[in-house]
Amino acid sequence: MITRFSLVNKVTVLLIVGTFSFTMSCCTTHQKNRNDKKVVDQGIAGNDSIVGEPVFSVTEHDFGTIQPGQEVGARFGFENKGASSLIIERVVTGCGCTVAKYTEKPVKPGESGFVEVIFDTRGKRGAQFQQVSVYFQGTKKPVRLSLVAQVTKK
Repeated sequence: MITRFSLVNKVTVLLIVGTFSFTMSCCTTHQKNRNDKKVVDQGIAGNDSIVGEPVFSVTEHDFGTIQPGQEVGARFGFENKGASSLIIERVVTGCGCTVAKYTEKPVKPGESGFVEVIFDTRGKRGAQFQQVSVYFQGTKKPVRLSLVAQVTKK
């Protein structure tokens, strides 16, 4: 009698667990489908053809040979060739020796903006390569701007 009661309990427990598992898998599949739809919708909204497109005339400036202790700068101009306004979210410099200023207002299609980078050579010697990353709203990858210089010895 005890064995039969245990068998009935085991079968009942298996049926309950099976039903619960089946129910949960159906809910999970439904949830995944809803999430997939959101991703597709975001992909359409994030389509590059409907956001601004920054086109820089140059992305590297070579200062040549410069003296230590000098502050030198380069202004990188860009034009918005996209269908909507461009907004610079942030500009990240490689180290404390570089500082960036940039267009803070939205740049409408067909208009131009800039990123100006100042490089302080104090404490620097030899070949220098400084990079600045420009992040635009609505784009995934930054635009990288570079400064190159040969800092002479005193």
